[in-house]
Amino acid sequence: MQLKRASVLVVDDELVLLDLMGEWFRQIAGQVFPAANGLQALEILATHKIDLIVTDIRMAVMDGITLLKKVKANGAHTPGVIFITGFADLEVREAYDLGAEALLEKPIVYNELTDIMQRSLLEPHERWRKPLDPSAYPVLSRSLGGLGGAEREGLSAFGRGGFCMKADGFLVEGPVNIEVTFRADDYVLSGQGIVRWLSHQDDQIGIELTYIAEASRARLIELVQSAVSVIPRTTGRQYQALAS
Repeated sequence: MQLKRASVLVVDDELVLLDLMGEWFRQIAGQVFPAANGLQALEILATHKIDLIVTDIRMAVMDGITLLKKVKANGAHTPGVIFITGFADLEVREAYDLGAEALLEKPIVYNELTDIMQRSLLEPHERWRKPLDPSAYPVLSRSLGGLGGAEREGLSAFGRGGFCMKADGFLVEGPVNIEVTFRADDYVLSGQGIVRWLSHQDDQIGIELTYIAEASRARLIELVQSAVSVIPRTTGRQYQALAS
């Protein structure tokens, strides 16, 4: 879906910023609905078809984390959610694991936000079909037993926008080429991505997928179609509600 045809719900309890983002989005989106907190956002979601939600995290009445949980409780096929925040409320990997498309800090960079909004609206077969120059990036190469076994052992886990796996010394941030073989499934994940987080504490790396080779694409889309997390994490999860 193109952003110019999308319905966007923007949620922020800073009314000046809410008005400003509303004006921004009306220039690029099909419809824009403002809400001052998560509860108002849920009321709008109950009566309108929304394609994308851009929400603050720390708000009174209902915060952005609670809003995201309630949205995603309806299943995988729900509006995408982009978090914006002026506080260190949430780690990037926690946001992706909860199901957010991205986590951006205030003050918002307009072009960065609109690029993420447009990308979030694309279906996987559109999002993953255009490669970048592979010669410029390091290669993440792994050989694992099988998809199911790797997930059970905490070696890898897939979400609808990317995957996490054991870092095993791979400490490069930014764009990477990907060649991960799952021997038991006779499947090779070949493509490109962006390292979105590195966790030294539990030796994990989270990668957003930006391109998947045609031979790998159909299997991956089938694998992630029911996922809620964008990039999952395999360690424990504890998320607190936040008020302004």
